[in-house]
Amino acid sequence: MVRKTSRRGKRFLVIDFSFTKPDGTEGRYRRDAAVQIMAAAQTEEAGRKLGATLYGDPERIVDRNGVPLRPAAPEVKPPPEPTFAEVVARYYVEYAKSRLADSTLDGYQSALKNHLIPKLGIFPFSVAIEVPRSRMLDVELVESGHAISTRANIQLALRSVIKFAREAGIQKEVPPVMDLPKRGKKKVPKVPPMADVALLISTAKHAQHKLLFLLAAHGGLRRGEIRALRCSDVELHNNRLVVRLSRYRQVTKETKSGSDREVPLSPQLREALIAAGVQTRPHDHAVALTTLGKPWSSDGPWRALQAALKRCNLPPQRLHALRGFFVTTLLSGNVPAHVVRELVGHADLSTTQGYAAILSSDQASAVGVLDRAQGGRAEPRRATRRVTRVTGRGRLLRERVQRRARERGNVVETDPIAAE
Repeated sequence: MVRKTSRRGKRFLVIDFSFTKPDGTEGRYRRDAAVQIMAAAQTEEAGRKLGATLYGDPERIVDRNGVPLRPAAPEVKPPPEPTFAEVVARYYVEYAKSRLADSTLDGYQSALKNHLIPKLGIFPFSVAIEVPRSRMLDVELVESGHAISTRANIQLALRSVIKFAREAGIQKEVPPVMDLPKRGKKKVPKVPPMADVALLISTAKHAQHKLLFLLAAHGGLRRGEIRALRCSDVELHNNRLVVRLSRYRQVTKETKSGSDREVPLSPQLREALIAAGVQTRPHDHAVALTTLGKPWSSDGPWRALQAALKRCNLPPQRLHALRGFFVTTLLSGNVPAHVVRELVGHADLSTTQGYAAILSSDQASAVGVLDRAQGGRAEPRRATRRVTRVTGRGRLLRERVQRRARERGNVVETDPIAAE
């Protein structure tokens, strides 16, 4: 029978009847009606009773002629595969902001917006990431004259999106990817000569600019670390500063290596910090300020450096070149590479050792040895006079010879005599 019942204030129709199973035992069917209308529920009850009588199964609803009425399960079509552009949209929201550094994210966004999405955005994701399409895109970049670093950055952005798709379950299998464009493994950093750095610092037009250059050249700080340095990070009583944070655009985070580091103060840097009044200003104020007394903007240090270089008739340089000067100066002073690595905050010792390529004295001497071995025009070795320090018995012999010479009228001093 069909009866009414209430649950949590709502009315439901329940189909409840007994029937005989094929083995002769009694069974009972009691379920909510599929459609909550009395007439439909009664029709459903009649169909279930007939199904139980004919087939011994009340789940098989039949009509008056005994034909099953249960419709076939609808075919569930899988959702269409998202396009590359749709996956990238999810990549920005679900992955990139939490997994990538801000500077890395900016580079990947540029690669995706300007190159990958215009070429691959409309294709299904599995089709867009196929190696032949990546290869065709790279060929177009080569023909248009893009640098190897730009081409590599585009491929790295694509790999980052593929990694997200794997984690999000969009891509079930790990697809093959195109090899990164080949470039030299060893890149010699560009570092200005010591004379240029000294001229740049000594002729700085403003004290604020001088402090900016000293923090990079005598402290080895990156641009973001200079912008994030606070007065509380400068410990004049300990003659050091502690690098804790880095600021990229308007976001302040931990340093690139993820750890704090201590940098001792050179006399010039200490004097510039005292002149900036770091010991009297509020602890949370920025150490490096512009001539207007405001913290440096993202590209402000670069503009100040270019103006100073132009005034000194020096070639353009990045502010990072002054950090390279700091590294090479320490290495040339025989400071161990692992100590320099800690001072500049390199995550990998090989990065610090890469700056040693600039110190070419060993390489030059090696070439000289080869030249001499092959009969080249190497500069001949100068003959040096060996002077032996005379002590003990040798001194007595020398004094005896000198005394005899004076007795003979010879006042000329003789050469020292070494003890036999």
